Amino acid sequence: MESQLRTPVAEPRPAPTALRFGDTPRNRTLRRISRGCALASGVLALGALAGFAFEVHSLASLSENSATMKPTTALGALALCYAVYALASPSRRGGQIWLSRVALAFALLLSVATLAERAFGWDLGIDELLLRDPWPLPGSAPGRPAAATTLGLAMLATALLLAGRGLAYTGAQALAIAAGSIGGLALIGYVFGAAALYAFQSYSQVSPTTALTLVLLAIGTLAAMPERGLAGLAAADSVGGVLTRRLVPVAFGVPLVLAVIAQLATQRGLVRSELAMALFFVTSTATLSAVILHTANSIHRLDAIRSRSEALLRESAGRVRHLSAIVNATGAAIISFDALGRVATWNTEAERVFGRRAADAIGRHANDVLALDADQTLPRALDQVLRQPAVQRIELRFETPRGDAVAGMLTLSPLLDGERRTLGACAVFDETRNTAAVARTVRDA
Repeated sequence: MESQLRTPVAEPRPAPTALRFGDTPRNRTLRRISRGCALASGVLALGALAGFAFEVHSLASLSENSATMKPTTALGALALCYAVYALASPSRRGGQIWLSRVALAFALLLSVATLAERAFGWDLGIDELLLRDPWPLPGSAPGRPAAATTLGLAMLATALLLAGRGLAYTGAQALAIAAGSIGGLALIGYVFGAAALYAFQSYSQVSPTTALTLVLLAIGTLAAMPERGLAGLAAADSVGGVLTRRLVPVAFGVPLVLAVIAQLATQRGLVRSELAMALFFVTSTATLSAVILHTANSIHRLDAIRSRSEALLRESAGRVRHLSAIVNATGAAIISFDALGRVATWNTEAERVFGRRAADAIGRHANDVLALDADQTLPRALDQVLRQPAVQRIELRFETPRGDAVAGMLTLSPLLDGERRTLGACAVFDETRNTAAVARTVRDA
């Protein structure tokens, strides 16, 4: 009986919905973030191309005294922007998929060719093929991007090519993080004046525009597929998802903001460097500790709720077992139906009386398992009880599939919830005990 109270196996499966395929509000938000990062990096790349076309240094670089995003870098970035935007689109068509693959192949080929130029000292003529470079770095070929920049673009192109290929997504995620780290380190170097983080050699520098573009493209790549990887963890409704959403932004943002404030205060002479470092340590530690404790308290409350829910579930399971024992011990055949007229439970006595196992009855309509006469008296009465809740009593005489003659009184009662809505119906059959008389009645009929 306990197993009979579960959802019937034969119940029709629900039609696929958007929610089943990961189209949750958080996933949609992550896809919007991905498309926003792609558009922002595309604007930076187009600005760099416009800067070279009109020789406006401020368009090609975010700083007047820093390196510029080279035209080949801008072209590769634009190709990656389209691929990220297409990957994060809600509905990808065949044309978009093929065009994004062509764009990724172009970006990867351009990056490999530029890396080969630096590695073997070649000049393939691609550095100034599109636009002339009016601001070359001393000792570097005009229009040739830094090796770190080209490597970052190549890793992003490879990551996007692997993003939709099953187990290869782990490698794609690692490549995207590595490319974003190149841009992130360069940005930190510009913020804090640490040239070693963006200028690996005097003639090979990652421009601030390029660094920001790499970071945006890496974020867009990771967020484009929110059902998997780090994005999937951030969008999950689990404890891990809550920790990721609360702690990761704080862990990255708070130290950065406090470090910038400490540096500005030191540069303007408001505090000494020793005091600025001490204040940075104390403030960042206190902030992170407060966030961690608040998160731990929330998880503790959730765990308490889960423990109470498990206790209630165990108690409910005990009541179900107790109810199952009572129903099975009853001398009457007891059957319950859902609101659609399908068998929900079928006790042991019902198996004996109707000559059908519970496994063969649960989930099927009354027309299939209880059509005991040509007029289908019982299915019609059940349909009436479900439509107009009222108790009905029917006198039944029938012969089981095994050939046994059975007669008795069947009582059909509606099952109502607290708001008097019909949840289903219950059928209780009291069999006539005089089996000889029953047999004669069935033969005479």
